[in-house]
Amino acid sequence: MRFWHLLPAIVWTIVIFFIIAIPGSSIPESPLFLIPHFDKIIHAAIYLLLGLLLTYGFAKQRDKKFFNRNKYTLAIVFCVLYGILTELIQHFYISGRSGELADVIANISGSLAGVLLYYLMKKDHRFKKILT
Repeated sequence: MRFWHLLPAIVWTIVIFFIIAIPGSSIPESPLFLIPHFDKIIHAAIYLLLGLLLTYGFAKQRDKKFFNRNKYTLAIVFCVLYGILTELIQHFYISGRSGELADVIANISGSLAGVLLYYLMKKDHRFKKILT
């Protein structure tokens, strides 16, 4: 297994955990939060990057037979489970925060967008050399 290709996704997964672990009282007020559904856009963007990084990491593994065939499925399954888990952790264990179904949907949507973005970039000749 080529661990270093998965390292960016692992680091980003840890960053996501630290972001969701911030207590509600420690989050600074911002006029951006007055934009309708701004937090959902942030959730989707965070998970878009996770989906992209995971798909890339799985695609770069040595066991091409397993990982290359299943990279999209593995990335989506991991992102969906992690997106649900982070919302449950927020809801039950982080003071001043709540897990929401709408956040889970935003996480899943962002994840799917990240995996789709990888797929589209792989098909584009400008990115193919970078991604293979």
